[in-house]
Order: sequence, then structure tokens, then C-alpha cells
Amino acid sequence: MRKQLKKCIALWLMGLLAAGSLTATALAEENNIQSEQDELAKRQEKVIADASVRDPEITYSTEYYISEGEILSIDMYIPNKEKYPGTRPGILFFLGGGFSIGTPSAFREQAEICAKQGYVAMSASYRILATHGTSPRESYIDGAAAWKYVHDNAAKWEMDADKIFLSGGSAGGTIASMCEPITGISPAGYVLFNPGFLDANLGPEKLANSIGTKVEQIPITNPGTIKAEMPPVLIMHGESDTTVPIVNVRQYVEKAKELGVDAHLVAYPDMTHGFFNFYRDRAHFYLTMGETLKFMEAVLKTE
Repeated sequence: MRKQLKKCIALWLMGLLAAGSLTATALAEENNIQSEQDELAKRQEKVIADASVRDPEITYSTEYYISEGEILSIDMYIPNKEKYPGTRPGILFFLGGGFSIGTPSAFREQAEICAKQGYVAMSASYRILATHGTSPRESYIDGAAAWKYVHDNAAKWEMDADKIFLSGGSAGGTIASMCEPITGISPAGYVLFNPGFLDANLGPEKLANSIGTKVEQIPITNPGTIKAEMPPVLIMHGESDTTVPIVNVRQYVEKAKELGVDAHLVAYPDMTHGFFNFYRDRAHFYLTMGETLKFMEAVLKTE
């Protein structure tokens, strides 16, 4: 009997020790999880803080233009006047988003890089489905109005009106390409990130239904709209893009070259639509910005 009692007590004590050990382990694991969450929260705070930092070498402001009675904004990134005195070149960006969503801040990082290299960089808003309930037609009209406003008021920002590039991604690239056909005002060149261009047959059908085939009776950009006097163009496109098949831009660039246009296509293997965005892929963001700066510098040297 006494031996059995001792055995029971021993088992009971072992149980208590085991429970204590399990409790200690659970507490340690809970503390580790909390530490990881705290660290993640700190990293997130840093990301937010970094995203809100303003470069002291750049002057930030907002301009406004009017399109069909709507007041719309343009984010301005003005380079350091002491470092880049006199009249500067410029670049006007148009955000992507399928004519449905987005804000001009989508091109903030690209604009800042350009501003730090002496360009007056701008990113324009335009009417989209999410904010105005509009169709692509209004987006094209607004883009053209923004371009005319920027060109006509270039001196206001000490910018050379003849040295402004038009740029944009996806739908924004299409808008950039339509500014000259709508306004008759030609830019110094185009820098386009996976632009929504139609192919030679005005397709594919899904893309044509999304971006349209005409605006105010003017055909949407396709190989048949290219003119020999068109300014230089750089297109950067992912080879695995299923939204805008790369064959579309290959046809476009090949036709442009046939007509003697200074046209360049940089294709990125395995990259999909939107690959160039800062928060999507930092490596390709910097690669595309390197191509952008080299292209613009080369164009300006030939003028």
C-alpha cells in the first residue's frame, strides 16, 4: 500500500512538472509570436514613414486643369533650381488602372527619380470609373486636356515646352499615346510601360472592348496610326503579359521602324502586366527607370 502511495505521489509530481513545462513552453511561444508581431508592426511603421518622406531637393505642389468642366489635379515634382538652373525638360505621367481605378501617386517614385535628374516631373489625374462613373472616352479627353495645359503653361515651371516627354503605364500609356492625335501637339518623345495598344486587326477583342477602338472618331493607337514624323518612342513590356499581348507592341514597333521612326522595345522575360511598378517589383522598377533616363537623355542630345 505504502509503495503504491509513493508511486501515485511520484506520478502526480511528474504531472505537475510536465504541466509547468508545457505552460512555460506555451508562454515562450506566445512571447515569440508577440515579438514577431511587434517587429512586423515596427517594419510596417517604417514602410509608411518612408513612403511619406519628401525629398528636400524636390519641390512638391499640385496644379489644376479643367476638362469638360471638371477640375482635375496634376502632382508636380520640381527639381532643385540651384542644381538645375534655367529651363528644364519635363515628363508627364498618366497612371494606369484600366480606366477604372488609381491615383496620380502611382508614378510618384518614377517622378521623383526624374526630378532628381533635372526633369520637371508631373503625374496627372483624369476621370475614371471609380470616382466619376466614366468610360475610357472621358479619360482620353482628360489626358489630352492635361497635356495641352502642361504644354501651354510650361514657362510657369521653367520648363522647355519642346522638351516634354509623355509617359504612362497600361491605360495611362494608351492615354499618353493619344494626346498628340487629339490635340495636335507633339511631345519630345514617349516613354510607355506596357501600354494598351491594339494590334493590326484592332484586337484582341477583349482588349478592344476594354479600351475602345476610337475616341471622337480618332482611332485608338495601333500599328495603322503611326506617322513617319512621330517622335521617338520607348516601350517596356513584359513577355508574359496576358492583358496586353506583347505581339501588339512588337507589331507597333516594327511598323514604326519601317516608317523611319526612332522606336525601341525593351522586352522583359517572364514579366506580366504591371511589372514595372515600384511596389510590385523593385528590381524591374529600377531597370525600367534606367532605360527611361537613358532614352530621354539620348533624345535630348539629338535635338
